Amino acid sequence: MEGRVPPAGGEDPDDKPSKPPPPPMPALPPHFSLKSPPDCHPETYVIQIPKNQIYRVPPPENAIIAERHRPCKNKTMAHWYCLLITGFILVAVALIGIALVAFYFMYTPKGPTFSVARVLVKKPHSHPHKPSRPAYEISLQAKNPNPFMGISYNTGGVATLSSKGKRIAKGRFPPSCQEENSFKKIKVLLRGSKAALPKEIDKSMKAKKANVPVSLSLNLKIKVKVKLGAIKTWIMYKNVACKFKVNTLGVTSSRILSQKCLTKSNS
Repeated sequence: MEGRVPPAGGEDPDDKPSKPPPPPMPALPPHFSLKSPPDCHPETYVIQIPKNQIYRVPPPENAIIAERHRPCKNKTMAHWYCLLITGFILVAVALIGIALVAFYFMYTPKGPTFSVARVLVKKPHSHPHKPSRPAYEISLQAKNPNPFMGISYNTGGVATLSSKGKRIAKGRFPPSCQEENSFKKIKVLLRGSKAALPKEIDKSMKAKKANVPVSLSLNLKIKVKVKLGAIKTWIMYKNVACKFKVNTLGVTSSRILSQKCLTKSNS
């Protein structure tokens, strides 16, 4: 029986080759701790991370709520823009008001004055079943006493003609403009009322001679603006009352015998 010869190196052939050792674990930061719980496999590790290093993603509903409560930069900028524009508007209004007050006290605008220049009666065609309603054309002489400012007559002026307190005609004061320190002839057309004419008015209209005088009253309610170049003042309301007497209403050559006109401000 031959004896066995051990292999070179003193290794036993029946021995199985051993596994290589596992690689070493990488070094962890000092705030991490590594523990191996007793119930786990020896190669299982639990890593504990501090709470201040844990980042959570909030659910979508939380993000919507946070977005609603977050101050909006665009709204803030729009708010500041609105305040800035409002400030500019207030400053502009204040400057315009100061300029108008200075303008008023420097130049002291005055309203126009009037006088009656002529009265013309336009008789309608006679009709047996309809009462006659004559029309009256009164020519006024308007004077602008302002040396540097023009006058603008706005729409909405009203004119009424009366005889002994009874209104016999009504019309509109025509809108127009007048230059500074000037005279202007303004024609006011009035339409007769449906009521019967007073006897003295009817008699004067039917007279063929210029010797039937009659007294009349003309009342004007007008709106005027005084202007200096492109600058206009506020609307000034003027009440004009003219009492005058004409020699006749029946012929075209009527003449003003006497008159007195007063202008009052109603602003």
